[in-house]
Order: sequence, then structure tokens, then C-alpha cells
Amino acid sequence: MSEIDYRRAEVEDAEAVYIFGRQLLSETSLMLLFPDERAKSVDDMRFVIQRFHEMPRHFLINAWDDDLCVGEALCMGGQFLRNKHGGRVGVGVLATHYGQGVGKGLMEEIERISTEHEIRRLELTVMSHNERAHRLYLSMGYRDEGVNRQSLFVDGEWVDEIMMSKLLDEDV
Repeated sequence: MSEIDYRRAEVEDAEAVYIFGRQLLSETSLMLLFPDERAKSVDDMRFVIQRFHEMPRHFLINAWDDDLCVGEALCMGGQFLRNKHGGRVGVGVLATHYGQGVGKGLMEEIERISTEHEIRRLELTVMSHNERAHRLYLSMGYRDEGVNRQSLFVDGEWVDEIMMSKLLDEDV
């Protein structure tokens, strides 16, 4: 296994990140979006990456195995004075790289960059049946805050989402 490189997405990464997104959303139903609900073309992905660079406290991180994009984490920071200290996080990793620490590496990078941007609270949701991700977040100091009951309709079933958060300046 080669070493995974974690870095912010750049406009020139658009094609690889687009291909990654199509593959990720095609192989799992554990993500919010369907493949056609993400960027519809490389140009769309280029635009999304550019917007992440332009918006304060927004960042898109990818995990790279050589020149192959194998994971992604994003943080969308609050846009107002009262919520600018918080960020919403989303993470996805290709099945070929499960169990190799890629998700943890992405989360660590999100936390590092969040701290640099004075984001102190990260929050996310995880589908209640996604036990692997839930265990990862718990192991990293995230806490369950509640449940959004039947908030998603996935594979013909209603699914609960567990709301979680972590205070980055809190001693765990």
C-alpha cells in the first residue's frame, strides 16, 4: 500500500475528483447524494472546487493514492457572525480503501484546517446503519447529539440519521 496524501482540492484536480465522486456514489448508498446529484461534468466539478476556495471557512480535502483520488472530506463553515465558529462535515472513501485509515486521515486534516480557520465546532450526521463510520467518529471524540428520525429514504427504507459533533478546543 502506498502512502496516502491529503490535500485541498485544486481546480486542476477537477477531472480526478469528478471521477472519484461518480465511483463513490455508484458503489454505496451510505452517502446523501445519488451520482447525478453531484457535479454533472468535469466543468461543474471545477466550478465547485473554485467556489470552495472563494467561500470563507469552506474547504474540500481529497485523499490521493498516487494520482488516484480515493477519498474526500468537506467542511462548510458558518456564514454569519453567530455561527462562523461551526462547520458541517461530510466524508466519503472508496470501498477499495476501507480499513486503511483514509477516513481517519481525512477527518484529522479537516480538524487541522478547521482550527486554522477558527472553527471550533464540527458537526455531521451519519446514517444509523453505517456502523463503521459511527465507530470512527466516536473514536475521534465526536459525540452523539440526537437522532433525526426517518430523515432519509434509502434503498426503499426510512433511515434515521445520528447527529454528532466535536468541540475542537475541548479536552476529550
